[in-house]
Amino acid sequence: MKQRLPARPGIAAALLIVASSAALAGEIASIETHTQRYGNHIAISAFEDPLVKGVTCYVTESQSDRAFGGGRMSHAADLTASCHQTANLEVAAAVPARAKVFAAEQNAVFDSLHVFRIVDAERHALVYFSYSEDETAGDLPGRLSVIRLPAGLRMSTR
Repeated sequence: MKQRLPARPGIAAALLIVASSAALAGEIASIETHTQRYGNHIAISAFEDPLVKGVTCYVTESQSDRAFGGGRMSHAADLTASCHQTANLEVAAAVPARAKVFAAEQNAVFDSLHVFRIVDAERHALVYFSYSEDETAGDLPGRLSVIRLPAGLRMSTR
């Protein structure tokens, strides 16, 4: 006799967001630098905001080739993010007034890079604030990206 587990809609919704975000993410370029400051490569990736369609956050990550064993090693101190409107905006039913946009489960880069979305209802804008943290350098200066919402678009916040 099979035993059924009760449905957990919260877990299913979270997995759907993570899965859809992962599908909308990916490296778009790798630039060879061969400098001491940035390592051998700078990878540029694009990540779609899971609650605000039409917003893409571009992430740069410097990487060095590992001397032994192959692969690449990232430098958390050199992570940056910049978020921009890349298509017509579509907003989920309710967007948190302030929330972390990406999680480490979506991509390991978000273990050290933190991107927050803030709804500025008074100015009818979305503010994206990002900063990276490094064990040796500590929390590094943040960056702001602002996206003005179209006049007809109304956002309900929770």
